[in-house]
Amino acid sequence: MALPLIAAGLALGAAALHESTKNHYRNLELNRKNDDYSNIYHSSITKTPSDTYDNGQTVTPVFGSIVCCEVYNLVDHTGIWIDRDTIIELSENGLVKAISYERFLDDRSGNNMFVACDKNHNPIVIEGVGERAISNVYTYREYDVVNNNCHRFVHQCLTDSDKKITRFKSLNEALCLQAGKTIFWDRVKTPR
Repeated sequence: MALPLIAAGLALGAAALHESTKNHYRNLELNRKNDDYSNIYHSSITKTPSDTYDNGQTVTPVFGSIVCCEVYNLVDHTGIWIDRDTIIELSENGLVKAISYERFLDDRSGNNMFVACDKNHNPIVIEGVGERAISNVYTYREYDVVNNNCHRFVHQCLTDSDKKITRFKSLNEALCLQAGKTIFWDRVKTPR
């Protein structure tokens, strides 16, 4: 008798948490263009990538945009957008390669790709990122899920320096500092 009550309680709790997250994102969108987020850009991102909330707003990345997708709702995978058919990533076998939109999402849990944007839904692009990513295609790195992963590769393209970046949050902080503005991860418009 107690087990069905516990299951019902867990289901209600999960539903409430999901609704709370959706409300959080809805409020961010309402305040996005009106509020000044400049005081927090140096320490965090405002809107993280999430399949949880869809406001219908999509963005088309441009050459050199930083893109990501969710991997089992635990981590994020990052790369550099060149065009619809070309995203440059560091794969888990250590090869830097150019892949399509579909391949970037293949074998990952998320259904959407996200692009780093400013508060007006414009992709954030740092000069030289796309060129540095292209120059690394077909190079090999000793891949390590913690010490030498996709975030470190994207950071190197972003800053042209090899710093030990191990987490998505650290990459975001570096991007905020490079761009001098707050980051909002917006859903990428599905290419046709």
